[in-house]
Amino acid sequence: MNLNADLGESWYQQTVGNDAELMPLLDSCNIACGFHGGDAYTMLKTIELAQENGVLIGAHPGFADRKNFGRKRLELEDEVLYAQLIYQVSALKGMVESYGETLHHLKPHGALYHYANEYPAAAQSVAIVAAQLDIPIIYGPPNGYLRTFAEEEGLEFWAEGFADRAYEANLSLRSRTLAGAVLDDPDQARTQVLRMLERREVVATDGNAYPLEVQTICIHGDHEGAVARAQAVRKVLDRPRKLQ
Repeated sequence: MNLNADLGESWYQQTVGNDAELMPLLDSCNIACGFHGGDAYTMLKTIELAQENGVLIGAHPGFADRKNFGRKRLELEDEVLYAQLIYQVSALKGMVESYGETLHHLKPHGALYHYANEYPAAAQSVAIVAAQLDIPIIYGPPNGYLRTFAEEEGLEFWAEGFADRAYEANLSLRSRTLAGAVLDDPDQARTQVLRMLERREVVATDGNAYPLEVQTICIHGDHEGAVARAQAVRKVLDRPRKLQ
């Protein structure tokens, strides 16, 4: 199981998260591309940090809305969204390749992540950009248009689960406007990931368990206490597995 986190989201004088402590705990990272967060210098330093720790690098493009940290859905024409995606991802790709590395995956950020999974044209833009830029994998929700169009473009799709977010009965993430949307307690995160790993299911807010099979687990790097939650999850992922 792969553990990923959204990193490189600081910009100029605005510090977001603790990338230096979080990065060594990860298998892959999603680096902000300068729209919802990040800037050229932060992107560069995050690439260096990932390289130093042997962490796979992914592009993490978002809506151009720093005020809301890319977590407010914007209505964009299809061509505008495509242009913004290829602009962001191309910038990171060039920087990554200047270090002799390649982009491992693409994962949309925040509101764009959910928007692209729900609207075919947006999902198609994400998949086309990944294919055009030779990015072999897309991370996204287990079911939806991102999977459909990733596979249509001949890309690999990794279904993603979340260690630090609550799930509704339909397996959507609980809205951040509602209480209990974020799992702050490291033990909660550990328990949720353990269940995903061993039982391939998650307990939703209604108290019932639902099937959920994923290939990668996300920790949000901008959430306070992310390092402690990642440490708890890392212990679960690294412990010896029982033979089936």
